[in-house]
Amino acid sequence: MGVFCQINLKQPPDGVYHGGDQVSGMVKYGVDEPMDVEKITISLKGMGRVILIKKSGKNSRRFDGKEVYVDTDHILPQGNCTLKGSYEVPFYFRLPEKIPSSIEYTKRQSPFRVKCYIKYYIRLKFEKPGWFSFDNHFRKKITVASPVAPEMSMEPIMYGERSQLLQLFSSKTSTLIMKAEILSSVVPKGGKIEIKSEIQNDTNIVVNGVKIQLLEVIKVKPNGHGEVKFYDEIPECESKTGTIQPEATQIMPIDIIVPPNKISLQNSDIISRDFVVRITTDLPMPHRDVVLEIPVQIGDYFVRNNPPPELQDKNWPPGVGDGASASASADDPPPTYWEAMGEGKKDDESSSDDDSDDEKGKKS
Repeated sequence: MGVFCQINLKQPPDGVYHGGDQVSGMVKYGVDEPMDVEKITISLKGMGRVILIKKSGKNSRRFDGKEVYVDTDHILPQGNCTLKGSYEVPFYFRLPEKIPSSIEYTKRQSPFRVKCYIKYYIRLKFEKPGWFSFDNHFRKKITVASPVAPEMSMEPIMYGERSQLLQLFSSKTSTLIMKAEILSSVVPKGGKIEIKSEIQNDTNIVVNGVKIQLLEVIKVKPNGHGEVKFYDEIPECESKTGTIQPEATQIMPIDIIVPPNKISLQNSDIISRDFVVRITTDLPMPHRDVVLEIPVQIGDYFVRNNPPPELQDKNWPPGVGDGASASASADDPPPTYWEAMGEGKKDDESSSDDDSDDEKGKKS
């Protein structure tokens, strides 16, 4: 005896949902032999989690953080009965306006190890009677990319760094000065970061070169621990310049095309993602490199002109509650195993999600 399920989504053209969007589609499920069920629930779930491991010598400490962004359930009318045959039920949900984007991230950065995610999915759950019966779960992931609410300046702003270098057998003060003006610190997805930079080498040292990088900055803040930053290079957004001679000034424009899959992440208290442009002046030994970092937000700034219409009965169209939208026929064959499981089971990642499924509540 088996339950086979397809969760078919009516997806946006690019397959990505945004805050306030409607998530709708059709659930198709079939039972090849009669099966008693107490309740059938279709849900929209959205949750975040951070697991941070901090190592100190031979000891390790674990810090956790969890949040729930959306947890909406609807009980289907076919519950508390014996199922056999195939069924179709439409579903409609509404995502909250202010929710964080989807993310999965793992990294080791001494002394830390981190694993974190923000995920959203549609879940269909069959609850069976009896203490020793196992419930059936089917999931379909959805990807959310929320717009950016600008928190940085959208006007030109200047950054600078100054370093005095020790030079033997010289009484002159040797200074290396870095200046950079970014035209806007908020850049659209796939847009261009524009910076005017100037490096003034008031020393008798030849600067080996200047390295420009766009770095992704993941910040996590689990319960019981302060904020920890993790930096990741974006190889396609890296460049180098030539040497800078003593007593010379290098003026150069910096244009960085942002990869379309790189966006900032907001609306979470435990996970965030932003970016920095790092300009590194490479000095010969024994001098330390001089580094200037310029923070950047990346993403589309989206304003919904009209509030989304309210869905009848909060999430559901007419007819679902009285069973008019569900069809069942013992003569109709259920979906094949591979058709069904290819749609349902491949998105059912692990039993660890079940812990979060039943955690109702606010952000923690």
